[in-house]
Amino acid sequence: MQTRWMMVGILALATQALAEDGRYEALPLAGADGGKGGGRALIVDTRDGHVWVWSENELLSSPGGQRRYGSGFIYQGKLRPGTQPGEIIEQQPR
Repeated sequence: MQTRWMMVGILALATQALAEDGRYEALPLAGADGGKGGGRALIVDTRDGHVWVWSENELLSSPGGQRRYGSGFIYQGKLRPGTQPGEIIEQQPR
């Protein structure tokens, strides 16, 4: 719970300082409630199209190779605008 509040504070301060209003949108993902430590959110950069998933309980690897659970961001890639509603957007090459 303490980690969640710390991340909320960091996100609030970072977006206020660096981004214009409405640039980043966060949407809760299924399973985000229930008190099991599985809080997840989809974060979209509405200006540049970058997408991340924030997870409260993600398996992380340290530089030393040790693995532990903790909160983290997972970059999902970059989207492009569609041309019509319902269009399927293929993954862009890197």
